[in-house]
Amino acid sequence: MELQEMEINIDKEGRVQINVKGVQGTGCLALTRDLETALGVVEQREYSADYYQQETGVCEHRTLKSR
Repeated sequence: MELQEMEINIDKEGRVQINVKGVQGTGCLALTRDLETALGVVEQREYSADYYQQETGVCEHRTLKSR
């Protein structure tokens, strides 16, 4: 599994920018949800190419046959 990272930058005016790396699909939204709620209103959201990729490792389906 790839390392998941959040990079948080705060500018001089107090605006916060959160960049998520190592997460595919909508998992980045779940990862930042609590932080965004604590900080206030999201003014702008930009999605990287990883957001549009299929999530991996989330669910695995197997069919088993009895012996």
